[in-house]
Amino acid sequence: MWSAGALLELGDREKLEQFFLSHESELDWPKIKPGETLYEYTVGATGQWEHWSKHVEEFEYPADSVPEYASILVPNVDNIRTHFLINLIAKQERGVLLIGEQGTAKTVMINRYLSEYNPEQQISKTLNFSSATTPNLFQVSMTFRLKSLKFSKLFRYKFDIFSIFDSDRLKV
Repeated sequence: MWSAGALLELGDREKLEQFFLSHESELDWPKIKPGETLYEYTVGATGQWEHWSKHVEEFEYPADSVPEYASILVPNVDNIRTHFLINLIAKQERGVLLIGEQGTAKTVMINRYLSEYNPEQQISKTLNFSSATTPNLFQVSMTFRLKSLKFSKLFRYKFDIFSIFDSDRLKV
């Protein structure tokens, strides 16, 4: 539900929720408070429903440095839920595609995930795409990055590719 309906607008999420709740199920759905949806809940370690807000840590602005604006990610239910899903999908070695409007922290969330890599096992390189990016340009860029590693090191690392797509650029 959290992945299948993640791109839905709030009103459509409510429709999907009503679809789930109106059909017979063996699931013991959480007690939803007014103004909330099933999207606010997850199954905890004990197998019980718990509110995603339970996983949101308090944000503390660094007192001894000034972080780059684009790297700041204030924890909230949406990005905690997205981080959980990125981890879950990546552990299964499946592709991760983040879709959303500009400014919804897609790049910051991927960078946060990449910052958790063990540099002895995984490396990361960011490539920015635009309307001028061609498949050939992408291939040349990837080939250059791979060749820059010594061949003996190449098979030591795990490579993950994340795709980020701004949905407001979609032309239908």
